[in-house]
Amino acid sequence: MGIFFLLISVLFFVSIFLIFRIFDNYKINNQHAIIINYLIASLVSFLFYDGDVNLIEIPQIDWFNYAAALGVLFMLSFLLFAISTQKAGIAITSVASKMSVLIPVFFGAYIYEYESLNAIKIIGLVLAIASFYLIFKKNHKEKIDKNMILLPALIFIFSGINDSLLKYIREIFFKASEINLDSEILFMGSLFSVSFISGVLVLGTISVINKEKLELKSIIGGVILGVFNFFSALTMFKAMGYFESSFFFPVFNVSIVGLSTLIGILFFKERLSRINKIGTVLALITILLLALN
Repeated sequence: MGIFFLLISVLFFVSIFLIFRIFDNYKINNQHAIIINYLIASLVSFLFYDGDVNLIEIPQIDWFNYAAALGVLFMLSFLLFAISTQKAGIAITSVASKMSVLIPVFFGAYIYEYESLNAIKIIGLVLAIASFYLIFKKNHKEKIDKNMILLPALIFIFSGINDSLLKYIREIFFKASEINLDSEILFMGSLFSVSFISGVLVLGTISVINKEKLELKSIIGGVILGVFNFFSALTMFKAMGYFESSFFFPVFNVSIVGLSTLIGILFFKERLSRINKIGTVLALITILLLALN
């Protein structure tokens, strides 16, 4: 069952990347779509929720403060990612976000007694990081604003904290042996609600300052993104409960990068350099190494 949720979550996350690719083709305002996305994701969560908890009682649940903190972090991470992409470059930002896999893996080995790092896992982790770098490496050097070099570092930290906190919440409040779908859905609805509110305050303010008008295509794009976002987050959250951090995060991230790269080649005619191809093959080797361990 764990492998099923892992595979489904990877497919949903890759779909989100494809949606953003389509956004670019149709010139959809990302900030507006992201705000709508959080609203829809929270509404879908509460639509599927079939438990007994009254919505006004949610702030009293033991995991609510964690969900609220994670909701704000999700929104801030997206904002940092957008700024870093513009200032530091796409490649270095992508690599920084993927290399953040180090944080939840070592956090898991330190916090959870049942998790450990053996030689094979460490080798797999190193190979995963190397594959990220090679897949995103370009033949030409991107010009990087040295004054903005701090942004990729923040991406690394925020992405790592997000994954570590989500795994921690999974372990403390939602044990795999005590799966309660309604509780997990309620958690996701709370998280996305906070993301929506913080997104309106931050991204909405930016849009008002820039005098950006809300267009119908941004609303439609946000609705589609919100549905996929809900299912990607829920399936990822469930998959976390079945695996150790040292297996889940490298395999999860490498699978997303590898499949996204393959789709880019087949459907968007993207070209890979020899180094990119080596990185892709290395990513597949990493998955097999960790999966068979």
